[in-house]
Amino acid sequence: MRGSHSPILESIRCLRLIVPLFILQSSMMSHLPKDWRFLQDAWSYAVILTGSPQAATDLVTSTLNGVATRQDILGNKHRRRVFFATLFRDVNKTARLASPDADLPEDILVLHKLSEPGRTTLTLFHLGFFPIEEIADIVGKNEKELPDILEATRTALIPLPQS
Repeated sequence: MRGSHSPILESIRCLRLIVPLFILQSSMMSHLPKDWRFLQDAWSYAVILTGSPQAATDLVTSTLNGVATRQDILGNKHRRRVFFATLFRDVNKTARLASPDADLPEDILVLHKLSEPGRTTLTLFHLGFFPIEEIADIVGKNEKELPDILEATRTALIPLPQS
């Protein structure tokens, strides 16, 4: 499954390269342990969720502010999964942007428009950041459901023939 080289799926991987420098250099980042370097991937995921680099920055910053004060998460070996699950939960509490950021590559906009839990399942799977059982936990689905979710989501990415 990971071997497919769709341009859209490659865009997921390339999105990591455009992380805003101010996220990586913020004063909060300097106080975090080294095992919080997953924030770059969290921001990439948040761009797909929100459809906007600025909204992604706001979401990651808000989530970071919320979890950075909780000792139960800071010391938890599952903090990365908890962080991504919090992003997933928080972004799904708000309405999607009516018009995502026009400066984003079209491939990312296509991903942004996918429905959940397919969008998150596909994105996290192709980022290769979590094993499948942790993705299931993040999206609140049974691990056995994920192959069908991935297949349906990939099918939704196939362009319809123009008539």
